[in-house]
Amino acid sequence: MFRRMMKCSTCGNVSEFTYIGSRDVNREGDVRDIVGNRPMWISYFRCPVCGSVEVEFHPVGEKPDIPEEHFKEVKVERE
Repeated sequence: MFRRMMKCSTCGNVSEFTYIGSRDVNREGDVRDIVGNRPMWISYFRCPVCGSVEVEFHPVGEKPDIPEEHFKEVKVERE
């Protein structure tokens, strides 16, 4: 389990949040007009106190700085 020190925007807790996964929001070209064809990753972390999910944006074109053994890609189901 991977954890990262963060501050919760909901309850204000500052502690180690649990990594849930990461997603390339430009995989389907959803933000192509903004970032071109490069990947744009967002990582999700859960607050241990209130359970809300915090997001961390990574620089466009760079993969998340999550250790490879913990990295998990979250996929979005489309209708």
